[in-house]
Amino acid sequence: MENPYDELPYNTYPIEWTTPERLGLASLLHGGPRAPLQGYRVLELGCGDGGNLLPMAWYRPHASFVGIDGAKTQIDLGNTHATKLGLSNLRLLHADFVEAAALIEGHFDFIIAHGVFSWVPPSARDALLRLCAKHLSPSGLLYFNYNTKPGWAVRGMVREFLLAQTADIEDLRSRAEAARAVAHALAEGMGEEFDHPYRELMRNELAFVRDGHPSYVAHEFLAEHNDAYWRGDLLALMSSHGFDHVADADFEFPWGREEPEFTTWLQEQRVHGRGLPDTVDLLRYRQLHSPIFTRSPRTVREVTADELDELFFAANLEPNTATTFVHESGAEIEVSDPRLRDTFVELRQQWPAGRRVGEFCPPGSEFHEDLLLLHRNQLAQLRRVEPIADPGPDNPLNQLELSHSGYRTTPSHEWIQPKKG
Repeated sequence: MENPYDELPYNTYPIEWTTPERLGLASLLHGGPRAPLQGYRVLELGCGDGGNLLPMAWYRPHASFVGIDGAKTQIDLGNTHATKLGLSNLRLLHADFVEAAALIEGHFDFIIAHGVFSWVPPSARDALLRLCAKHLSPSGLLYFNYNTKPGWAVRGMVREFLLAQTADIEDLRSRAEAARAVAHALAEGMGEEFDHPYRELMRNELAFVRDGHPSYVAHEFLAEHNDAYWRGDLLALMSSHGFDHVADADFEFPWGREEPEFTTWLQEQRVHGRGLPDTVDLLRYRQLHSPIFTRSPRTVREVTADELDELFFAANLEPNTATTFVHESGAEIEVSDPRLRDTFVELRQQWPAGRRVGEFCPPGSEFHEDLLLLHRNQLAQLRRVEPIADPGPDNPLNQLELSHSGYRTTPSHEWIQPKKG
């Protein structure tokens, strides 16, 4: 088949930080556009069989969704699933990014391109950016992720080796299995003891291939195109197409979290090499980046106390002492104000539901910085909207997901695999 994703379908999953409410929250907290909460339109480029888009549409009947993908088998499967679920707010279309321009119309409040940008040739990449520039609403949010340097420069060397090692195997699945087998043999042959950090790094990279699903190995390591970018080059490219960076979609996760003190130190020392973003990535060994963009010029609007009061806050912190709580990760949080301590006790009892911030924060945003800090460190959650209650695995969406992929998606867009046994 012409499209390798038809030959060996890629396993798609819900990506929790791609939901409109999560993208909208990241934008709000970083001074970006205030995305709508009702009646919005979402476009996903490279949607596969709809593993990310179907649960969004199922739990969000107040919005409309369109997916584009070049693999016909995947679009057909996604449409079959959408029909079974009776989704009238979702369209999945088979097209490449050039053909898609004639199939979609109007503006979208959110455009998502997860797992696409690094994995297509430059011509398709440019067509994708033209499509986004044409169809992103004036205050819309564009999300995508891509492989970054320096981390993917190392992984790219492994890819080059595996491409050469499996070049004489025509069947894609067989090539992927062969790549996993040789990665396994090399990782085991290197042994457990390391006499140099490079050996440990390489063994970990080979183990990553060994443990990968065949569809992931095929399309990540054996694809014709897989380009990694320095962050500075990527931001410059996006600027040339009329987009400004707003925030990182996964900013509250360890791999997406900024280190302001370290960045300030680099500035003070005037150590910035190719540029400050690239220097930070060089020293952090960044491998993946998931930025959010909006149309340029971006107007920065700092989040206000009133806007923070309208958010919901949820926390599941266990009381430890009279002044401390413990997160499930083991992190200990000191809470000296009795009003906030009482609120955390109440929130634990009603978890995962939250409370509107303005209901327990006193006037003047006395606790706002504390709540923001907890959210940024993934110790609690700020939300623009409260998700509906989880209906459990008996709803039609989850039954379909469990039978097809072995997981189920919650209203918060988290995917859960049932416990074995």
